[in-house]
Amino acid sequence: MNKSIQSRTLTALCAIAALLCLATRTLFRRRGKEPESLPPIMMSSPSRTIVKSITGNGVPESLSVAGEATGAVAAVCGNGANADRYEARNDALRSIARRRDLPKEDVAAMIDYLASTNDPLRAERVAALKNDVMNLLRNQEPPVEGLADALIAMFDGGAHPPAVLDYCIQHLGAMQGGLNDTARRRVLAVLAMAAARKGQSYAGTALYSLAADRCATSAQNAELKRLALAMCAADSNPAARIAAIQLAGEHGYAEALPILRKVLSSPRRDTVLDIVAIGSVGLLGDSSDISRLSHFMKCDSRRAPAAEAAIRRINERS
Repeated sequence: MNKSIQSRTLTALCAIAALLCLATRTLFRRRGKEPESLPPIMMSSPSRTIVKSITGNGVPESLSVAGEATGAVAAVCGNGANADRYEARNDALRSIARRRDLPKEDVAAMIDYLASTNDPLRAERVAALKNDVMNLLRNQEPPVEGLADALIAMFDGGAHPPAVLDYCIQHLGAMQGGLNDTARRRVLAVLAMAAARKGQSYAGTALYSLAADRCATSAQNAELKRLALAMCAADSNPAARIAAIQLAGEHGYAEALPILRKVLSSPRRDTVLDIVAIGSVGLLGDSSDISRLSHFMKCDSRRAPAAEAAIRRINERS
Protein backbone atom coordinates (compact mmCIF):
# COMPACT_ATOMS: atom_id res chain seq x y z
CA MET A 1 0.00 0.00 0.00
CA ASN A 2 1.28 3.49 -0.78
CA LYS A 3 1.84 4.86 2.73
CA SER A 4 2.20 8.47 1.55
CA ILE A 5 -1.20 8.47 -0.15
CA GLN A 6 -2.83 6.71 2.79
CA SER A 7 -1.34 9.21 5.23
CA ARG A 8 -2.51 12.20 3.18
CA THR A 9 -5.97 10.66 2.82
CA LEU A 10 -6.36 10.03 6.53
CA THR A 11 -5.03 13.50 7.37
CA ALA A 12 -7.64 15.10 5.12
CA LEU A 13 -10.39 12.89 6.48
CA CYS A 14 -9.38 13.74 10.04
CA ALA A 15 -9.64 17.44 9.18
CA ILE A 16 -13.17 16.89 7.90
CA ALA A 17 -14.03 14.83 10.96
CA ALA A 18 -12.93 17.62 13.29
CA LEU A 19 -15.14 20.09 11.47
CA LEU A 20 -18.08 17.73 11.51
CA CYS A 21 -17.74 17.15 15.25
CA LEU A 22 -18.04 20.89 15.79
CA ALA A 23 -20.92 21.08 13.34
CA THR A 24 -22.92 18.54 15.30
CA ARG A 25 -23.01 20.90 18.27
CA THR A 26 -24.74 23.56 16.20
CA LEU A 27 -26.75 21.84 13.46
CA PHE A 28 -27.21 18.11 13.65
CA ARG A 29 -25.82 14.85 14.88
CA ARG A 30 -23.41 13.00 12.70
CA ARG A 31 -24.61 9.57 11.67
CA GLY A 32 -21.74 7.50 12.99
CA LYS A 33 -18.44 7.74 14.78
CA GLU A 34 -15.07 8.22 13.18
CA PRO A 35 -12.62 5.33 13.08
CA GLU A 36 -11.01 4.94 16.47
CA SER A 37 -7.81 3.29 17.55
CA LEU A 38 -8.08 -0.02 19.35
CA PRO A 39 -6.14 -0.91 22.52
CA PRO A 40 -3.42 -3.53 22.20
CA ILE A 41 -4.19 -7.06 23.36
CA MET A 42 -1.96 -8.77 25.91
CA MET A 43 0.72 -11.00 24.43
CA SER A 44 2.12 -14.06 26.23
CA SER A 45 4.54 -16.10 24.16
CA PRO A 46 5.13 -16.28 20.37
CA SER A 47 3.26 -19.57 20.25
CA ARG A 48 0.27 -18.61 22.35
CA THR A 49 -1.81 -15.43 22.47
CA ILE A 50 -4.31 -15.12 25.27
CA VAL A 51 -7.31 -12.94 24.46
CA LYS A 52 -10.76 -12.35 25.86
CA SER A 53 -13.79 -13.64 24.00
CA ILE A 54 -17.47 -13.65 24.84
CA THR A 55 -19.32 -16.90 25.43
CA GLY A 56 -23.00 -17.40 24.76
CA ASN A 57 -23.93 -16.41 28.32
CA GLY A 58 -21.72 -13.32 28.33
CA VAL A 59 -18.93 -14.83 30.46
CA PRO A 60 -15.37 -14.05 29.28
CA GLU A 61 -13.15 -17.02 28.50
CA SER A 62 -9.51 -17.42 27.42
CA LEU A 63 -8.83 -18.95 24.02
CA SER A 64 -5.63 -20.02 22.31
CA VAL A 65 -4.48 -18.86 18.85
CA ALA A 66 -6.06 -21.89 17.23
CA GLY A 67 -9.53 -21.14 18.57
CA GLU A 68 -9.67 -17.40 19.18
CA ALA A 69 -10.52 -16.08 15.74
CA THR A 70 -13.42 -18.31 14.77
CA GLY A 71 -15.30 -17.84 18.06
CA ALA A 72 -14.68 -14.11 18.17
CA VAL A 73 -15.61 -13.62 14.51
CA ALA A 74 -18.89 -15.47 15.03
CA ALA A 75 -19.66 -13.17 17.96
CA VAL A 76 -18.76 -10.05 15.98
CA CYS A 77 -21.01 -11.11 13.12
CA GLY A 78 -23.96 -11.54 15.48
CA ASN A 79 -24.10 -15.33 15.39
CA GLY A 80 -25.02 -16.13 18.96
CA ALA A 81 -27.03 -15.16 22.01
CA ASN A 82 -25.38 -11.75 22.17
CA ALA A 83 -26.44 -10.60 18.70
CA ASP A 84 -28.37 -7.68 20.18
CA ARG A 85 -25.59 -6.65 22.59
CA TYR A 86 -23.20 -4.16 21.04
CA GLU A 87 -20.79 -4.24 23.97
CA ALA A 88 -20.32 -8.00 23.75
CA ARG A 89 -19.80 -7.93 19.99
CA ASN A 90 -17.44 -4.98 20.23
CA ASP A 91 -15.42 -6.76 22.95
CA ALA A 92 -15.14 -9.79 20.69
CA LEU A 93 -13.86 -7.59 17.88
CA ARG A 94 -11.32 -5.90 20.13
CA SER A 95 -10.00 -9.29 21.20
CA ILE A 96 -8.77 -9.93 17.64
CA ALA A 97 -8.18 -6.32 16.57
CA ARG A 98 -4.42 -6.84 16.22
CA ARG A 99 -4.66 -10.06 14.26
CA ARG A 100 -3.06 -9.91 10.81
CA ASP A 101 -3.52 -13.56 9.89
CA LEU A 102 -7.21 -14.44 10.18
CA PRO A 103 -8.17 -17.73 8.50
CA LYS A 104 -9.81 -17.45 5.11
CA GLU A 105 -13.13 -18.72 6.43
CA ASP A 106 -13.20 -15.97 9.07
CA VAL A 107 -12.33 -13.33 6.50
CA ALA A 108 -15.16 -14.62 4.31
CA ALA A 109 -17.57 -14.55 7.27
CA MET A 110 -16.68 -10.93 7.99
CA ILE A 111 -17.13 -9.89 4.36
CA ASP A 112 -20.54 -11.59 4.40
CA TYR A 113 -21.37 -9.68 7.57
CA LEU A 114 -20.41 -6.37 5.97
CA ALA A 115 -22.79 -7.08 3.09
CA SER A 116 -25.67 -8.06 5.39
CA THR A 117 -28.50 -5.62 6.11
CA ASN A 118 -30.45 -7.36 8.90
CA ASP A 119 -28.38 -6.56 11.98
CA PRO A 120 -30.51 -6.20 15.17
CA LEU A 121 -28.32 -3.39 16.54
CA ARG A 122 -29.18 0.28 16.15
CA ALA A 123 -27.98 1.84 12.91
CA GLU A 124 -25.24 3.96 14.46
CA ARG A 125 -23.81 0.95 16.30
CA VAL A 126 -23.92 -1.17 13.17
CA ALA A 127 -21.97 1.55 11.39
CA ALA A 128 -19.36 1.71 14.18
CA LEU A 129 -18.97 -2.07 14.25
CA LYS A 130 -18.71 -2.39 10.48
CA ASN A 131 -16.15 0.39 10.34
CA ASP A 132 -13.93 -1.53 12.77
CA VAL A 133 -14.45 -4.74 10.79
CA MET A 134 -13.29 -2.88 7.67
CA ASN A 135 -10.21 -1.73 9.59
CA LEU A 136 -9.46 -5.30 10.66
CA LEU A 137 -9.84 -6.68 7.14
CA ARG A 138 -7.68 -3.93 5.63
CA ASN A 139 -4.89 -4.81 8.06
CA GLN A 140 -4.67 -8.46 7.05
CA GLU A 141 -1.41 -9.73 5.55
CA PRO A 142 -1.42 -10.53 2.72
CA PRO A 143 -4.19 -8.07 1.71
CA VAL A 144 -7.69 -9.52 1.49
CA GLU A 145 -8.57 -10.23 -2.11
CA GLY A 146 -11.97 -8.89 -3.07
CA LEU A 147 -12.33 -6.43 -0.17
CA ALA A 148 -12.49 -3.42 -2.49
CA ASP A 149 -15.05 -5.25 -4.65
CA ALA A 150 -17.14 -5.99 -1.56
CA LEU A 151 -17.15 -2.35 -0.46
CA ILE A 152 -18.01 -1.21 -3.98
CA ALA A 153 -20.90 -3.68 -4.09
CA MET A 154 -22.17 -2.37 -0.75
CA PHE A 155 -22.10 1.19 -2.05
CA ASP A 156 -23.67 0.32 -5.38
CA GLY A 157 -26.42 -1.71 -3.73
CA GLY A 158 -27.74 1.28 -1.80
CA ALA A 159 -29.29 -0.92 0.90
CA HIS A 160 -27.03 0.30 3.71
CA PRO A 161 -27.58 3.46 5.80
CA PRO A 162 -25.60 6.59 4.89
CA ALA A 163 -23.16 6.13 7.78
CA VAL A 164 -22.10 2.70 6.52
CA LEU A 165 -21.80 4.03 2.97
CA ASP A 166 -19.62 6.84 4.29
CA TYR A 167 -17.28 4.29 5.85
CA CYS A 168 -17.21 2.34 2.58
CA ILE A 169 -16.05 5.49 0.81
CA GLN A 170 -13.48 6.28 3.51
CA HIS A 171 -11.91 2.84 3.30
CA LEU A 172 -11.98 2.71 -0.48
CA GLY A 173 -10.20 6.05 -0.55
CA ALA A 174 -7.56 4.82 1.88
CA MET A 175 -7.06 1.62 -0.13
CA GLN A 176 -6.64 3.15 -3.57
CA GLY A 177 -2.87 3.56 -3.39
CA GLY A 178 -2.30 -0.15 -2.83
CA LEU A 179 -4.48 -1.47 -5.66
CA ASN A 180 -3.53 -2.53 -9.16
CA ASP A 181 -4.47 -0.23 -12.03
CA THR A 182 -7.73 -2.01 -12.87
CA ALA A 183 -9.00 -2.04 -9.28
CA ARG A 184 -7.83 1.51 -8.73
CA ARG A 185 -9.82 2.74 -11.73
CA ARG A 186 -12.93 1.03 -10.37
CA VAL A 187 -12.45 2.68 -6.99
CA LEU A 188 -11.91 6.09 -8.55
CA ALA A 189 -15.11 5.70 -10.56
CA VAL A 190 -17.06 4.95 -7.38
CA LEU A 191 -15.48 7.90 -5.57
CA ALA A 192 -16.44 10.21 -8.44
CA MET A 193 -20.00 8.86 -8.37
CA ALA A 194 -20.20 9.44 -4.61
CA ALA A 195 -18.79 12.96 -4.89
CA ALA A 196 -21.41 13.81 -7.50
CA ARG A 197 -24.18 13.04 -4.99
CA LYS A 198 -23.74 16.36 -3.23
CA GLY A 199 -26.91 15.91 -1.23
CA GLN A 200 -25.21 13.17 0.79
CA SER A 201 -22.63 13.79 3.49
CA TYR A 202 -20.36 11.08 2.10
CA ALA A 203 -19.88 13.26 -1.00
CA GLY A 204 -17.38 15.33 0.97
CA THR A 205 -15.50 12.19 2.04
CA ALA A 206 -15.34 11.06 -1.58
CA LEU A 207 -14.12 14.47 -2.69
CA TYR A 208 -11.15 14.35 -0.34
CA SER A 209 -10.38 10.77 -1.35
CA LEU A 210 -10.24 11.88 -4.99
CA ALA A 211 -8.00 14.78 -4.02
CA ALA A 212 -5.57 12.33 -2.40
CA ASP A 213 -4.91 10.59 -5.72
CA ARG A 214 -1.32 11.57 -6.53
CA CYS A 215 -1.48 9.79 -9.87
CA ALA A 216 -4.39 11.86 -11.15
CA THR A 217 -4.28 13.05 -14.75
CA SER A 218 -5.06 16.61 -15.82
CA ALA A 219 -8.54 15.45 -16.82
CA GLN A 220 -9.10 13.91 -13.40
CA ASN A 221 -7.91 17.08 -11.68
CA ALA A 222 -10.33 19.09 -13.81
CA GLU A 223 -13.15 16.76 -12.74
CA LEU A 224 -12.14 17.15 -9.10
CA LYS A 225 -12.38 20.92 -9.50
CA ARG A 226 -15.79 20.68 -11.15
CA LEU A 227 -17.13 18.44 -8.37
CA ALA A 228 -15.73 20.68 -5.64
CA LEU A 229 -17.20 23.86 -7.10
CA ALA A 230 -20.60 22.20 -7.54
CA MET A 231 -20.48 21.00 -3.93
CA CYS A 232 -19.78 24.51 -2.63
CA ALA A 233 -23.34 25.49 -3.56
CA ALA A 234 -26.01 26.04 -0.93
CA ASP A 235 -28.09 23.03 -2.04
CA SER A 236 -25.36 20.59 -0.97
CA ASN A 237 -25.40 18.53 2.21
CA PRO A 238 -24.03 20.83 4.97
CA ALA A 239 -21.17 18.50 5.87
CA ALA A 240 -20.25 17.93 2.22
CA ARG A 241 -20.40 21.67 1.55
CA ILE A 242 -17.98 22.37 4.39
CA ALA A 243 -15.55 19.81 2.97
CA ALA A 244 -15.81 21.28 -0.54
CA ILE A 245 -15.27 24.87 0.62
CA GLN A 246 -12.19 23.85 2.57
CA LEU A 247 -10.81 21.88 -0.36
CA ALA A 248 -11.49 24.77 -2.76
CA GLY A 249 -9.27 26.99 -0.63
CA GLU A 250 -6.54 24.37 -0.30
CA HIS A 251 -6.46 23.75 -4.05
CA GLY A 252 -6.66 27.37 -5.13
CA TYR A 253 -10.07 27.24 -6.83
CA ALA A 254 -10.62 30.99 -7.14
CA GLU A 255 -13.90 30.32 -8.98
CA ALA A 256 -15.40 29.53 -5.57
CA LEU A 257 -14.90 33.11 -4.31
CA PRO A 258 -18.36 34.44 -5.30
CA ILE A 259 -19.99 31.64 -3.29
CA LEU A 260 -17.66 32.18 -0.33
CA ARG A 261 -18.35 35.91 -0.29
CA LYS A 262 -22.05 35.22 -0.39
CA VAL A 263 -21.73 32.87 2.59
CA LEU A 264 -19.99 35.58 4.62
CA SER A 265 -22.50 38.25 3.58
CA SER A 266 -25.57 36.18 4.31
CA PRO A 267 -27.77 37.20 7.28
CA ARG A 268 -27.97 33.53 8.24
CA ARG A 269 -25.01 32.43 10.34
CA ASP A 270 -23.46 29.02 10.82
CA THR A 271 -20.28 28.90 12.88
CA VAL A 272 -18.48 26.03 11.19
CA LEU A 273 -19.47 27.07 7.68
CA ASP A 274 -18.35 30.63 8.39
CA ILE A 275 -14.98 29.60 9.82
CA VAL A 276 -14.21 27.36 6.85
CA ALA A 277 -15.37 30.00 4.36
CA ILE A 278 -13.25 32.64 6.11
CA GLY A 279 -10.22 30.37 5.87
CA SER A 280 -10.74 29.75 2.16
CA VAL A 281 -11.30 33.46 1.46
CA GLY A 282 -7.97 34.05 3.15
CA LEU A 283 -6.37 31.61 0.72
CA LEU A 284 -8.18 32.81 -2.40
CA GLY A 285 -9.29 36.40 -1.82
CA ASP A 286 -7.80 39.84 -2.29
CA SER A 287 -7.74 43.20 -0.56
CA SER A 288 -11.41 43.76 -1.37
CA ASP A 289 -12.28 41.01 1.11
CA ILE A 290 -10.51 42.59 4.08
CA SER A 291 -13.41 44.80 5.16
CA ARG A 292 -15.75 41.83 5.07
CA LEU A 293 -13.36 39.78 7.17
CA SER A 294 -12.72 42.66 9.59
CA HIS A 295 -16.40 42.61 10.49
CA PHE A 296 -15.96 39.19 12.08
CA MET A 297 -12.92 40.36 14.05
CA LYS A 298 -14.91 43.19 15.62
CA CYS A 299 -18.11 41.45 16.65
CA ASP A 300 -17.57 37.71 16.85
CA SER A 301 -15.02 36.08 19.13
CA ARG A 302 -15.64 32.62 17.69
CA ARG A 303 -14.80 33.70 14.15
CA ALA A 304 -12.21 36.35 15.00
CA PRO A 305 -9.10 34.09 15.01
CA ALA A 306 -9.96 32.72 11.57
CA ALA A 307 -10.65 36.22 10.24
CA GLU A 308 -7.37 37.54 11.62
CA ALA A 309 -5.42 34.70 9.99
CA ALA A 310 -7.25 35.22 6.68
CA ILE A 311 -6.46 38.94 6.61
CA ARG A 312 -2.83 38.19 7.36
CA ARG A 313 -2.64 35.77 4.41
CA ILE A 314 -4.20 38.31 2.06
CA ASN A 315 -1.82 41.03 3.20
CA GLU A 316 1.16 38.69 2.70
CA ARG A 317 0.13 38.22 -0.94
CA SER A 318 -0.43 41.93 -1.58
